[in-house]
Amino acid sequence: MVKEQNVEVEWKAFELRPEGVEIPPKTKEYIERAKAGVETLSTQYGLNMQWNDKSKHSRHALEGAKFAKVKGLENEYHDAIFVAQFQEVKNIDDLETLISLGKQIGLNEEEFRQALETRKYEEDVLSDHQEATQLGITGIPCFVSGNRGVMGAQTYESLLELIDND
Repeated sequence: MVKEQNVEVEWKAFELRPEGVEIPPKTKEYIERAKAGVETLSTQYGLNMQWNDKSKHSRHALEGAKFAKVKGLENEYHDAIFVAQFQEVKNIDDLETLISLGKQIGLNEEEFRQALETRKYEEDVLSDHQEATQLGITGIPCFVSGNRGVMGAQTYESLLELIDND
């Protein structure tokens, strides 16, 4: 869609489970419904997606995205994180996992490690999250075009409608 429609994508950070905030354990029934939801999305969109309960938080991954953006590898980074989270069932908040993924897409391992360990992009992530909160965004994915937005998984057609009606 990005190329066909000449759409510029600006990735923003949003934590479903903010670092430092522990969410009470979910019931077995809730987890089963959530797993079923992932299965439904996987089937509906023809994607290989699996339930992943290893990643409790994502701030490190989001900070890594800011580094990847500076290096011109933002889309490749997001693709690698999606695969790690939903297909390989990895912990995307683990520094060694992120550094390995970054290296695979061409990020300099030492520079990336330093950026993650020093939390160089943490304020950028927190700023994005604050902006999302001010806009009333409560979940991901969220797509915004002009002054309109939609939350949740969307069809190609609904995203076309969003950008066409802007």
